[in-house]
Amino acid sequence: MSSINPAKKRKAARDPPRERGNDDPSTVVPANAILSLADLNKLIDQRVMDVVGARILELTSRVDGLQRENEGLLRRCESLERSVQVLKAEGNWTYSAPDVPRSHWIDQGHDEDYADEAEYLLRSIKVSTKGLRSASRSKVTVRGGSPQSPTLSDDALYPHWEQLSNAIQLSERITTLTLGDVQLDQRTLQIIEASVRQKGITKFYLAGNQFIEGEGVQFAINVLKSNRLVEKFGWGVNFFQDNEDVCELVDAVLEHPTISNVGFIGTLDEGIISYTSAKRLFVGTGTDTLLKVNLSYNSIETNGDRCIPDFLAANPPLIRLHLGENHLNDDDVLHIGLALQSNTNLRCLDLRDNSMTDNGKKYMIYHSVCGLSRSELAGLTSANDMNLNTVSEANHTCEIRVSGRKIFVNHGGKPAAWNRGRKLLWLLVNRHLAGCNISQLELEFSENSMGIVPHVLAGINTYCAGYAKAHPKGHCLSLLFELARDWKTPEMYQFNGAQPNPSETLSVS
Repeated sequence: MSSINPAKKRKAARDPPRERGNDDPSTVVPANAILSLADLNKLIDQRVMDVVGARILELTSRVDGLQRENEGLLRRCESLERSVQVLKAEGNWTYSAPDVPRSHWIDQGHDEDYADEAEYLLRSIKVSTKGLRSASRSKVTVRGGSPQSPTLSDDALYPHWEQLSNAIQLSERITTLTLGDVQLDQRTLQIIEASVRQKGITKFYLAGNQFIEGEGVQFAINVLKSNRLVEKFGWGVNFFQDNEDVCELVDAVLEHPTISNVGFIGTLDEGIISYTSAKRLFVGTGTDTLLKVNLSYNSIETNGDRCIPDFLAANPPLIRLHLGENHLNDDDVLHIGLALQSNTNLRCLDLRDNSMTDNGKKYMIYHSVCGLSRSELAGLTSANDMNLNTVSEANHTCEIRVSGRKIFVNHGGKPAAWNRGRKLLWLLVNRHLAGCNISQLELEFSENSMGIVPHVLAGINTYCAGYAKAHPKGHCLSLLFELARDWKTPEMYQFNGAQPNPSETLSVS
């Protein structure tokens, strides 16, 4: 038997419940609807379920947050406990790791150069250790031989790693952790990883470490998870074992709340790690926090994929992208050039030493920094034929670096307005030398809009001073004087008191 009062049922039938704020179709009741008892019960049950569900989600979110906070506190407690243990064991500290005689390396079959590099490694460990102990430094920089010949792991090195680890443990803050050109085996990584938790590291670099399996990836992920202030992360000349390792490390970078500068340099081994691994940086959640990305020396070949152009066309916050020493071809860079026409944030794009032809490089530059379409490029017989309006609407923020050709490009360190003025001036000067300025301008500006030409030229006058200093034999003011004379509007120009000489010859590099 229902416990609902009959009077309430009749009232509910006359006055249906109000619609939910989220317009949920399952809970919207038409104004003229007459609900049966079963429908009314169903409606009440649904609304109760909605309220309970929302509350469960809220509580689940709070529990997750508390759990993360608890995990952080547990790691902090473990770190403090270990610090206490170190202090109890040491008393008055001295660097107690035994010296490693030079003969130790020679007896193992290494040459004199290797012995020099091993001694350099030991010195760098000792310097970082003593600097942390005396609180005179907050950086840990340990380097061995070279990327091609790193110092290998050795039992004689473990006491020195432990000295460094203890010093890190007792340090209040480690801003930089760099471990380069030295092999880091599982035992060494465990010694270091236990001490770098919750240290506020902001720069973290691993390079040339000859990891045997996936222990290096897991070490990097653990350090990133326990140090949430890292801004720069570099992984260089450390090859991955498989695609899964790449994905895990890239995801850890993208998930990190503060990393804005990341480099995977010389790490994506051709034939093992494909372009699909590198492109994860451009499609994963968290790409909107990246400001600088370096993927040089990775043998990247897109095979027609448009991930990078699509990423750039979306105008992300990224300001520097290094793609040098890869296998990008003409088709790749043409699509990148087109993407840059809608990008206003990227300041530097490095494409040196890829697989583009000279024509591919030239077309890509004209495509992006001059705004020309592929059909316009095909019909272009001279740079003088470029349209001022098209050039003005092109990309003026990104400096594109290519090798093998001297091509007019943007200056990445200058504002967009400066680059635009420089390009327009460059085009006008070339036309001036060819004697076709007036005819070209008449084609570009209709009769009704000819009045804006003096203002365009007056704006360009702002950039003449710098150009004139670089080309003293061809003062740009003569160009402006000629154009003003031909349009009979010299009073509209401000020449800063200079008297242009129309007979001067302009030179263009």
